[in-house]
Amino acid sequence: MGRHRIGPHAYDQCVVSPTVVEEHEFEVSRVEAVGGPSGAGAAFDRLEGCMQSLRGRKMYGILYPGHPDRYFACLRLDNEESDDLGLERAIVPGGLYGRSHVRDWNTRIQELPRLFDALHAALVGSGYLIDRARPLIEYYRRMDALTIMIPVMGKDDVE
Repeated sequence: MGRHRIGPHAYDQCVVSPTVVEEHEFEVSRVEAVGGPSGAGAAFDRLEGCMQSLRGRKMYGILYPGHPDRYFACLRLDNEESDDLGLERAIVPGGLYGRSHVRDWNTRIQELPRLFDALHAALVGSGYLIDRARPLIEYYRRMDALTIMIPVMGKDDVE
């Protein structure tokens, strides 16, 4: 009797509760998107235009919700001597983040707000409080893989 082979993305489909991980703070070089998230494409174009290649680069979208929302296209800097491309540097705060993986994100850009809302609901439903003092994070892992993250407070911090 042969084995049933599970596809490479089956894990993403079987995880019911959100994954919560501890992230360390990290430094980025960033470009602010004009108009908030709706200007993200142009901000990434400007950021990527400063680089000779994207190979080996860690790209992030950082969203500070508010009125108005502030969105930044970011390049993670590995150390103090990393080339910031002449752009503004900033620190992305660490702490607990609930995360979810998005496959084929480049064909699902319009779905990202709904995917963040679904992650938010799953985290709250699991007993976490959202930490509104820290930003939402998009980590562009590959051309077809995105990790979205929402900051949370530990369940022990919830009273």
